[in-house]
Amino acid sequence: MVRLDQNYINAIRFLYERINYEKITDRPYDQQSYRLARMEFLLEQLENPHLAAPVIHVAGTKGKGSVSWLIAETLRRAGLHVGLYTSPHLLHLEERFVVDGQPCSPTELGVHIASLKGAEAATAASSHGAPTFFEMTTALAWTLFASRKTNVNVVEVGLGGRLDSTNVCASSLAIITSISFDHQQQLGNTIPLIAGEKAGIIKSRVPVISGARHPEAQTVIRNRCRETDSELWQLGVDFDTAIRTQHLRIDAQPSVKVPVASRMDFIPLTPNLPLTNFHDLAIRMAGKHQSDNAAIAIAAWHRLNADGWSLPRTAVIEALSETQLSCRVELVSTRPEVVIDTSHNVASIDALIVALNDHFAPSKKTVVFACSKDKEYEKMLDQLLSFADRLIVTQFHNNPRSVLVERLEELAREKANLSRSVEILSAPSSKIAIEHACRSAISNELVCVTGSFFLAAEARPLFSNELDKTGTKNEE
Repeated sequence: MVRLDQNYINAIRFLYERINYEKITDRPYDQQSYRLARMEFLLEQLENPHLAAPVIHVAGTKGKGSVSWLIAETLRRAGLHVGLYTSPHLLHLEERFVVDGQPCSPTELGVHIASLKGAEAATAASSHGAPTFFEMTTALAWTLFASRKTNVNVVEVGLGGRLDSTNVCASSLAIITSISFDHQQQLGNTIPLIAGEKAGIIKSRVPVISGARHPEAQTVIRNRCRETDSELWQLGVDFDTAIRTQHLRIDAQPSVKVPVASRMDFIPLTPNLPLTNFHDLAIRMAGKHQSDNAAIAIAAWHRLNADGWSLPRTAVIEALSETQLSCRVELVSTRPEVVIDTSHNVASIDALIVALNDHFAPSKKTVVFACSKDKEYEKMLDQLLSFADRLIVTQFHNNPRSVLVERLEELAREKANLSRSVEILSAPSSKIAIEHACRSAISNELVCVTGSFFLAAEARPLFSNELDKTGTKNEE
């Protein structure tokens, strides 16, 4: 893909000149920094493109990206014209803006960024002040989707929910995925506070599907639904999932175009709801946590059909068996086996370790780790030191939020002395760390690269020719 067009470069430069909270660790989460009135004013200048099609709004701590993709792919396979907005991107900004399963082109992105300039200038000149980077990309998503005349848009929350720029939408369905500790500085340091921010996407009389299993989070979401008179379907209460099998080594059948990581059942629990059983479903993405994400997507399929959408059963079955997100327990090399994952908090690292133990049986386990300053990296180090035989700490250079490698090495060595024997190494860049891990790997060694979206973004291009998106070797 050619990326040297000057119009594209100018458009991207204009966008990145906005305040970008994705690159700031101490941003306050308040109505001064996150202003929905400013977002609404910006969209008014663009003739309200966010009202052009129904919106499925997705919030949560873990799993919201996977759930957003699974629902969008279900809708696409049902024959609908589907927009999908997610964040952050791994390699290219276009990844955030997907229509019918494909990111927009650089040329199209450049044209739509240019079309925002008048609205941006009017907003900046108003009492609302200049819009941020995320506000601009959110507006960009809706203008792009409106221009493509999508039938429905699946929109992932950026941060929290209540004050998130996406929360100006008139949603047809609100979805809240798993809730755990993350972004405590912005969202609060208790599960009820975090859940309250996520539940802020719930609108009056709009149906809600919740995948939160934490009892305190369930209480907050249930209370919010009562306040808004919104019907709630809840994982573990109204429906659940049961793992049938976990397939060891997800690349065990390279001749199969789309290998299966696990098989599961979807189980209705509340008799008076319009929910039906799904037996022995194939799930492409690895990890027990993905069965919860799959169950949420199935519940969304049920809910939309109950509301008259007429989505075929095959659409959700195919979406679950064929969808693999980049860098979600993604096997990117087989010699040695290398997995890249975007886990960036304590709960997601725990889920990653479970997935690796379920799907691989290596003779040695090496973890390459880097993390952002605003994450609980000390606790994440504890988790990884209990799993790995070798830990290579490093830092990413594509975002200023990275913890310095010297700090990670100091902590890792202190902690390793108190735990079982783990080899500790450090590298000044992710490229050096990964190349060393792969060169020095012994037979049947597993290398896992994890800790941050930003680390995954630096790591994934190193394996761009190793495997294709289905997880099988690319012979081209």
